[in-house]
Amino acid sequence: MKPYATVTSKNGLNERQYPSTDSSVLGTLKYHDQVGLRCKVRAQNIAGDDVWFLLRDKQAWISAKYAALTGTVSYCKDIQPTPLTYSPGAAEAMG
Repeated sequence: MKPYATVTSKNGLNERQYPSTDSSVLGTLKYHDQVGLRCKVRAQNIAGDDVWFLLRDKQAWISAKYAALTGTVSYCKDIQPTPLTYSPGAAEAMG
């Protein structure tokens, strides 16, 4: 089973260009929406949680603080590279 997240925030959850609240909002997920996940990174700390997920079907990030994980998601540095892997924002997020 591929990992996915369910939005837990009643206010919804912003999809971001990079794993940071300073990054552009690309879209918004609604409460209880489910999205596939590609990988995770440690980045900006959101209320005690510094994990961010990269969506599987869209080049966007969501904070794990407001998403319940189902399954297991690997760190981005441990998965096969894609063109997104080498984008400036992704490279910065992965350290």
